[in-house]
Amino acid sequence: MAVSKRWHITLSTTESSKPLNVSVSKKFGIFLGTITIVFVLVFVSSIVYIIHNHNQIAEAKNIFNENQLLKNRLVILSSEIDSIMTKLKLMENWEDKIRSDKNFRMINKEIRGMGIGGLPQVDTTFSTIDDNLNLNYNLTLNKIIQLKSKIEFDYQSHEKLLDLVQLKELLYQNTPSIYPTYGRISDPYGWRIHPITKQRSFHYGLDFGNIKGTPIYATADGIITSTGRQKYFGKYIAITHKFGYQTNYAHLYKLHVKKGDVVKRGQIIAEMGDSGRSTGVHLHYEVLRYNKYRNPYKYLNKFEDDIVISKN
Repeated sequence: MAVSKRWHITLSTTESSKPLNVSVSKKFGIFLGTITIVFVLVFVSSIVYIIHNHNQIAEAKNIFNENQLLKNRLVILSSEIDSIMTKLKLMENWEDKIRSDKNFRMINKEIRGMGIGGLPQVDTTFSTIDDNLNLNYNLTLNKIIQLKSKIEFDYQSHEKLLDLVQLKELLYQNTPSIYPTYGRISDPYGWRIHPITKQRSFHYGLDFGNIKGTPIYATADGIITSTGRQKYFGKYIAITHKFGYQTNYAHLYKLHVKKGDVVKRGQIIAEMGDSGRSTGVHLHYEVLRYNKYRNPYKYLNKFEDDIVISKN
């Protein structure tokens, strides 16, 4: 007698006392179980696929938004660089005006242009992502490189200009450039007939005539290197200035400074008198540069732009 190969399934509920008996063949049971397992696997796989795709879509959306934001930032950054370049151009124009006003050598425009020259650089970071983004990025990158070069060039140029301005100001402060006193020029620089000896001799200074006690001024910044009394000069003062200058003041009545004092241009250093060999109250004023006598008349009422840097 053959044994029946069937599966018996009993279903019951709490509400019913009579259970439900279901009988299926073993083959059909295996088939039904296989279908159920396949269905469950397909369902789970679909859920996993949907979740994975959803995450990928969200990630792609974030990347797109970041890409768009980066493009916008690059546009803003490029505009900022253009604005900085415009301001640098204004600064260059100011520098050119200063150089022109101060009679300094101008910077050639071609030389200025070389400060931002050079071959453009190409960065391939975004070349495989977005052509437009890659182009904007490289344009902005090269603007930054040019800006860096221009700033470096202008910084050095401005630094040199500052040195020139400070040097010229120092030169002006140390160059005899004002009248040493008030009064008329009673005797010029050059050959003359000496008023006392009546002999033809060279007069190495300018004589200013006025009343006794008229203030005498230092004509430039310097240091009092000598004071005292001499046979011919009477009471005198000698001031040493930078850049090889020296000024002498003779026939004084009263001194207001002593040896070693630092004086400024326009500072009262003495009073006019007639000490020493003199025919009347006056100031004998001399200007020397590198121990050579110069015509003091050429140093009266000099402006800063009138003075040039030289060794002569």
